[in-house]
Amino acid sequence: MTSMLASRDRVADRARLIDFLAEYGFVVFFAIWVVFLTFATDTFMTDTNLLLLLRQASIYGIPAIGATFVILLGELDISFGSVIGLAGVAGATILLAGGDSIAAIAAAVIVGVVVGAINGILVTVVRIPSVVATLGMLSIVAGIGIVYTGGAALHGDELGTIDWLAGGYVGPIPVPVIILFVGYAIGWFVLNRTRFGTHVFLTGDNAEAAFRAGIRVDRIRSAVFIIAGALAGLGGIILVSRVSQAQANFGTDFLFPVLTAVILGGAGLQGGRGRIENTLIASIFLASLLNGIILLGVDAEYQQIVLGAILIAAVSLDRFRT
Repeated sequence: MTSMLASRDRVADRARLIDFLAEYGFVVFFAIWVVFLTFATDTFMTDTNLLLLLRQASIYGIPAIGATFVILLGELDISFGSVIGLAGVAGATILLAGGDSIAAIAAAVIVGVVVGAINGILVTVVRIPSVVATLGMLSIVAGIGIVYTGGAALHGDELGTIDWLAGGYVGPIPVPVIILFVGYAIGWFVLNRTRFGTHVFLTGDNAEAAFRAGIRVDRIRSAVFIIAGALAGLGGIILVSRVSQAQANFGTDFLFPVLTAVILGGAGLQGGRGRIENTLIASIFLASLLNGIILLGVDAEYQQIVLGAILIAAVSLDRFRT
């Protein structure tokens, strides 16, 4: 009996260790990485570099809010990579036609909302698995952007109208960093303090049980895909503001880090489990990795190797936990 209890305790301890590593292991590594860069470089802990790091984190941290909602449902949206590009093109088109910055931001967000709504219809009405539906939309949206722009970049002095979106400050804090933290604060509130957030977790944990409990599962799914699309659209116009041009394929580079941030933050691929604040920390962690690699003089090509290894490790820990 004693040996059986000891064996059960060992299994329980191992399960708790895996849970901790899957959800918070990257935080420990993050702290070690920060300490290393502080001593290995002269510029990492400077105000200028830290603000640059947070600006970088905002580019894929903002779309990661919506991606977190989707994964909490047990679904997957990979169309946002193309949405970022097309939304940026839409916003740039408004500006080049003489529109103001508010109209450009609205156009970018509307593009995201439309694509998100279509994703929701494909998943809830047509009943196509989300990964297949959004993969198809990834290609369609990218194709629309390339056909519209002819594969060329949109640029002009008119794009300077939205310089404040990526380059402006409120006091000492950059505008995109404020948007980043406000977005996560709202996301945390919605998920943890509203009925909608509760329904997202319940649907992701067991959609059949949620449906039998009276939750409008399909409506929740549709709303979440729309939220994800809107945030991807916002990320697209912020990207245009940062680089002062728009191109249909700009968002493809952010597909991988966004998903990596969500999974690394501990959101379970099976749905129903995760903390959105961990996605924020993971986004900053990934930005610090790329920032640190550059400061250390490592070739940029190694960034993709590092991101791939982190994604595999995060998914592996999630699979061990489940």
